[in-house]
Parts: sequence; C-alpha cells; structure tokens
Amino acid sequence: MRWLLTVAIILIIIGIVGLGVINFYAFVPAQPGVTRVPVRGPGTPRPSGSFTSNGEQIFFTGTSSRDTITTTGGPVWFQMHGGGCATCHGPDGRGGQVVMMGSFRAPDITYKTLTSQEHGNGRPYTDDLIKRAITRGIDSNGEHLSRNMPRWQMSNSDLNDVITYLKTLDP
Repeated sequence: MRWLLTVAIILIIIGIVGLGVINFYAFVPAQPGVTRVPVRGPGTPRPSGSFTSNGEQIFFTGTSSRDTITTTGGPVWFQMHGGGCATCHGPDGRGGQVVMMGSFRAPDITYKTLTSQEHGNGRPYTDDLIKRAITRGIDSNGEHLSRNMPRWQMSNSDLNDVITYLKTLDP
C-alpha cells in the first residue's frame, strides 16, 4: 500500500511540473502586432483574426497592432490566459456575461450607455473618464471598479482607438 501512495505523490508532482511548463510556453505575453487568442466567456464568438481597426483588435484580443499592452489586476485566469474587453463584456460590449469562475456580471460598456445616465452609476462618462476606468479602474464617480476589471497599461493612441471602437457598438 505504501508504494501506491509513493507513486501517487510522484504522479502529482509530475503533473504540477508539467502544468508549469505548459503555462510558461503556451501563454507567452503578446508582442506588438501579434494577436493572441484569448479565453472567451460563454457565447463569445472567436473573431476571424482580421480586424477593421486597431481598436477592434484591442477589444477582442487585448493586443495592439502598434504597441505592447499589459494588465495588472483582474482575475487570476485572465492574468494567465489574457483576452480583451470582449472576453468579459461580450462581442457587442453589452455585458451581462458572468465572468469565468466568479459571480460578477460584466456591465454594458457601449459608448452610448457609458456616456448617458443609463449606466446606473450616476455621472455619465466622458472620454477622459473612460480612459481612467480602463487604466486605473476608477468609475465616473471616482469609486474603484470591481477587482475583476484589469487595469490596462496602454498608450493614449491605443486608448483613443478603443474609445473610437466603442462608439461603433450599438447598445
């Protein structure tokens, strides 16, 4: 019986080491111009890989055609697997999806909703407040957003591209 326990422990250790190696090589951070395929929530279609704009590419993949984009915070699975806005907020930006391994529902981030009173957060967002929410995780009232929201480090050009893309989404 003791040999069975020893074999089980050895197999568990091999499995853990194997997962570490797979994570190290499979989830390489995105480089400029490289599109990584993110893990997506239920019902999120996989984009074709050809995007009509840099903002659309960032929205779906979390990668830019010109700069490296990194994140801090957010759920552990997101830090490991990456993704873009659509991963949680859906391909149409309307939210409502339960975030993977959690009970948090991502909100509607269409431009029309964010810049109106409909978003239910009091003060409407401006472009600068949207940028602050994306990069610092602070809502239009100055309160911290959920810890499920990654804090994105991206250039002002990329932020402008994302906002331009959000304007194309129909709520």
